[in-house]
Amino acid sequence: MDEFGRPLKTYFPETGHHLANELLTAWNSTGLMIFGYPISEPLVERGQTVQYFERARLEVWPEHAGTQWGVQGTLLGNLAVQDRLKEKPFRRLPSGTPSDNPNRVIFEETGHSLAYGFKKYWDENGGLWQFGYPISEEFSENGYTVQYFERARFEYHPEHQGTQFEVLLGLLGKDLADELKVPQASIQQSNDSVGYDAGLFQSEFESALRTEGNTFWAKVTTDAVSIRDEPRADANASDIIYNRRPVIVRGVVRGEEREGVDAWYKLGDGRYVPAVYFDPLVLDKPDQYFSGHWMDVNLTQFYATAYDGTTPVYTAIIAAGRDGKTPTGVFNVQAQVRSEIMNSATVGIPQGAPGYYYLENVEFTQYFLDGGYAVHGNYWTPEASFGNFTSNGCVGLMNVDAGVFWDWMYPGDAVSIHF
Repeated sequence: MDEFGRPLKTYFPETGHHLANELLTAWNSTGLMIFGYPISEPLVERGQTVQYFERARLEVWPEHAGTQWGVQGTLLGNLAVQDRLKEKPFRRLPSGTPSDNPNRVIFEETGHSLAYGFKKYWDENGGLWQFGYPISEEFSENGYTVQYFERARFEYHPEHQGTQFEVLLGLLGKDLADELKVPQASIQQSNDSVGYDAGLFQSEFESALRTEGNTFWAKVTTDAVSIRDEPRADANASDIIYNRRPVIVRGVVRGEEREGVDAWYKLGDGRYVPAVYFDPLVLDKPDQYFSGHWMDVNLTQFYATAYDGTTPVYTAIIAAGRDGKTPTGVFNVQAQVRSEIMNSATVGIPQGAPGYYYLENVEFTQYFLDGGYAVHGNYWTPEASFGNFTSNGCVGLMNVDAGVFWDWMYPGDAVSIHF
């Protein structure tokens, strides 16, 4: 996985080519609409690693690794028009030509203007970094209004007016690959790659919760998912997890396709789930932070998160109190009880009264407010019902999660509960 938890190598069946490592990261930062699909594998040209795309060619610059210059787009626009510079659209405007409209800007660097729809597209999709300066004025070419830039050609498509396809980029990468006779034939998908799926590269990965190493947290987005001991649907199922349950993803592997996606998440040794049923887990920031070990309980998202100062270390789905019964505010752990009987009669709800309960073997109880309010294990609520208001006011956790918070917290540690 990359630093955000996304696959390091993916395959595009549309063109039969792979994208990997820094080239994949650069492509993903901009996407299909700008670069198009890969039409070659990575190649070494004049000692430099490059890869061709429908609308671009990307170059790897190792000397700039770790910076925004580590992968750069070839100046395809310049290459495409190098023999046309005497044509009228490519001649510089007279020096000092004023702009006659606030929607029109003139770049002294190249002596050309940019206006209206093309300017809007340029501004909204990366501007100078992505496309370079304009190197022509707008003009008609092959039936379309076009404009050339150092790295691209903009085309206005009136048949798509009002859609995201109104301005498209010319296939300059394809044109150059054809001219140079770059190998473009499809190849078979490698075993160390996963098929491209937009969900695997969504921007939320950059904000996903991370608590250890090169891992990230994800949440179930369907009703229920089986954890398999191999990345295929007929493998043995060791567990079932339900909607919104968070898990730590430790790797991405290729497996059996599920709903057109062959990526599976590795949760541990012999523990695999189909990636198509998960999204990155993005938590709201706490209202405030505390020193040392403490717990944040979000009653809107229904997650409890253990923190060490400002650093999250674990999170779990919760069950909270019905009808606003879970108190909000900042509290402290008053007492901890490893295992006990919970009897509502001790907090004023006698047997036979509405809301009465008698629960044996309640584990990992941490009381934070008089009246019996606590964070504790909850074995009587079905896992599928977590993530809702189902309790009498306590914060309920599955026992496996309650044990983690029990080990993390001590009397006096802060418990912050909020919506």
